[in-house]
Amino acid sequence: MAQINRSSVLIINPNSTKNITDTLQELITPPPDFSYHFFTGPSGAPAQIDNVTSEIASAAACLPALVPLLPFHDAFLVACYSDHPLVHALREHTDKPVMGIFQASVLHSLGLGRGKFGIVTTATIWETLLDEAVHAFIGSEISFAGTFSTGLGVLELHDAPKELVRKKISEAAQKAVGNGANIICLGCAGMSGMEDIVKEAVGNKIRVIDGVQAGAEILVGIVRSKYDA
Repeated sequence: MAQINRSSVLIINPNSTKNITDTLQELITPPPDFSYHFFTGPSGAPAQIDNVTSEIASAAACLPALVPLLPFHDAFLVACYSDHPLVHALREHTDKPVMGIFQASVLHSLGLGRGKFGIVTTATIWETLLDEAVHAFIGSEISFAGTFSTGLGVLELHDAPKELVRKKISEAAQKAVGNGANIICLGCAGMSGMEDIVKEAVGNKIRVIDGVQAGAEILVGIVRSKYDA
C-alpha cells in the first residue's frame, strides 16, 4: 500500500500548561491527508495568558523554541484567543501560513453571513482588549455584538467547580445573545469542548465556534490551495 504524504499543522499552546494542550489534542482530528502536531510553551512561558504582559512573556519564551521547528510543518496555529504577538513574530521567520484562533473564529463568523457574532471569554480585561482587536481586524463593528467575560481565569475553566464554570459561561453567553449575537465564539483555547454549555444556555439556534477547530480547518484549506494551484 502506498504511503500517504501528509501535510502537517503545528498547533501551538503558548502557555506552559500541558493539560490544555492534551485537551486540544483529544478534541480535534485531522483529515486523512494531514497530521496535527502539538507544542506546549516551555517552562519560561506563563501558566496562563490573562493580560498583555503575559502575552509578551509567552511570545518571548516560545519563539526561540519554535523557530527550529518551522521547516518541519506546513502551517502554524497559535491557540491563544487574542491578537497574540507570537502570530506576528512567527510571520517574520516564515512565509508559511500562521494564524491565531482569534483571527480564525472572526473569519469563520463573517463567513457564515448570518448576523452578529459575540465573544465569550475569560478574565474581564479581555472585554476591552478583544473589542479593540476586533475593530482593528475587521475595521467595522456592524457584525460584532461585543465581548462578554466570565470573570474566570484560563486555569479556572478546568480547576474551578464545574457548576460555577457552567454558570459563568452560561451567563456570559446569555448577555451576548441579549446584545444581538446569533454566533458565539469561544474566546479561550481552554473553552474548547464546552460548546454544549453555551447551547444549553442559549439554544441550538445559536451557532458556537471553537477557534481551535476553525483555525485548523482554515489552515488545512490554505495548505491544500497551495498544492492545488
